[in-house]
Amino acid sequence: MRRWTRTAAAAAGMLTLATMAGHAAADERTESIFREARNYTVRIRTQITTPFYEDQRGAFEGAGFLVDARRRWVVTNAHVVGHSPSVVQAAFSDGVFRPARKIYVDSFTDVAIIEVANDGHVHPVAPISCDAPEVGEGVGAFGHPLGMPFTGTRGIVSGKTDKFLNDLLQIDATVDHGNSGGPVISLRDGRIVGIATAMTSGDKSDRLNFATPMKDVCRILDLLRAGVSPEPPQVEFSLLVDDDGRHTLEVGCTYNPARWPFQPGDRIVSVGKGGEPVHTLSSLITALRGRVGTVPVRIARAGKEMEIRAYPTPRASVVARRGVSVDGALIAPIVSEDSTALGDPARLVVQSVEDGSRASTLDIEEMDIIQTIDGQRFDDLDKLIAYLDRRRNGPPLHIVFRRPGSSLNHWFAWHVRELPNADTHVVGPEPELLSTGP
Repeated sequence: MRRWTRTAAAAAGMLTLATMAGHAAADERTESIFREARNYTVRIRTQITTPFYEDQRGAFEGAGFLVDARRRWVVTNAHVVGHSPSVVQAAFSDGVFRPARKIYVDSFTDVAIIEVANDGHVHPVAPISCDAPEVGEGVGAFGHPLGMPFTGTRGIVSGKTDKFLNDLLQIDATVDHGNSGGPVISLRDGRIVGIATAMTSGDKSDRLNFATPMKDVCRILDLLRAGVSPEPPQVEFSLLVDDDGRHTLEVGCTYNPARWPFQPGDRIVSVGKGGEPVHTLSSLITALRGRVGTVPVRIARAGKEMEIRAYPTPRASVVARRGVSVDGALIAPIVSEDSTALGDPARLVVQSVEDGSRASTLDIEEMDIIQTIDGQRFDDLDKLIAYLDRRRNGPPLHIVFRRPGSSLNHWFAWHVRELPNADTHVVGPEPELLSTGP
C-alpha cells in the first residue's frame, strides 16, 4: 500500500508538472501571438462633421489590421471609419498617424477597407483564416481598449448567432471602446478569425461581446483584388423572421418579381451554378456578392426542389454617398428595397440635423421624407443641388415633408417649414472626383 501511495504521488506530481509546463507553453504562445499582432495592428482616428443617418457627429477611435502590404490595405469596422464622409488617420506601433483613404465600406456587414498612406516601411501582414472557429476555441482580441494602445485580452468563442441580421461570433474576450475593428485571433495558430465589433451593455464580467467572422471579409477582399465590386445585392424580397428574431431563408414576399421570382413560402437552398449552399442571410449575401446578370438560385417550393433565375443588382457605393446640407438639415437619397410596398416611396430624406442649426429650431427631424420644395418634387439629388444653387439669396424655401403620424387613422403626418437657404453646401465627393476602382 505504501509503495502504491508513493507511486501514485509521484505520478500525480509528474502530471502536475506536465500541466504546469502545458500552461506555461500556452502562455508563451499567447504572448508570442500578441507580440506579432502589435506589428500588423493599427490605431484609427476618425472625424465626422456632417453625418448620415448611421453615424454621429464627432471624433472616434478604433483599430484595424493590415491585410495587404503592397496596397497598404487595412481591415476595420465600417462604424469605425463611418458611413459618412470622414477624415481618417491610421498609425502603426510607431505612433505616427498618417492619412488614410476609404477604399470600401460595406452596407450589410460591419466591414470597411482603408488604404494607409505610405510610410516607407514594409509592415507584416495579418495571417487570416477564412474558416469559422469552433465554439470553445481560445481567442484573443487585440486593439486599444479605453485608450490603452496595443492591448490584448483573451477568452473563448462562446457561441455563434445570426440574430442581429449578419452572422456574428460570440466571444468572452473583452471588447471595449477602442477595440472595434481590431483582430480577433485564434490562440491555437495565431490566425485572424474575426473582427472585434460590438459589446452589450452591462458589467464586463457578464456581458456578451461580438466579432464579425472572416468569411465575408475574405470574399470582399478577393473581389476587390480582382477589380470586381463586392457590394451586397439589393435584397428586394423579405425573409420570414422567427420567434428568436432570426432571419430564416423562407421567403415572405418579393418586391421585384422580375429580378427575384420568388413565391411566398419558397425556401432558398443554394446559389450559383455550383450550388453554393446557404444557411443564413449572411451566407446568402456572401454567395451573391460579385454576381451580375443571370444567377441560378435553387429553392424548395411545395416540397420539391427547383431552380429559378434571379437577376440581382448591387447596392450603391457607400464611399460615393452624397447629400446636401440645407441650414443644418442633411438631405440625401434613400434606397428602400421594399419601396414598392408604399404607394409613394421615399426618395430624399433628412439624414441628420445639426444641433443649434436653423433646421433644428424648426423641429425638422431625422428621416423626415421630403415631398416638395417650393411646390416641386425632386427625386434626383443633383437636380435639387442645382435648384438650391439657383435659389441662393432668394426668398425662404417652402418645404413640405412627411413623417410617421401619431393618429391611428393615418400612417403619416404632413408638415410644412420655411428654411432661409442661407447655409447650403454639398456633402461628399463630387462625381468627377470619385475613384473608378481600388
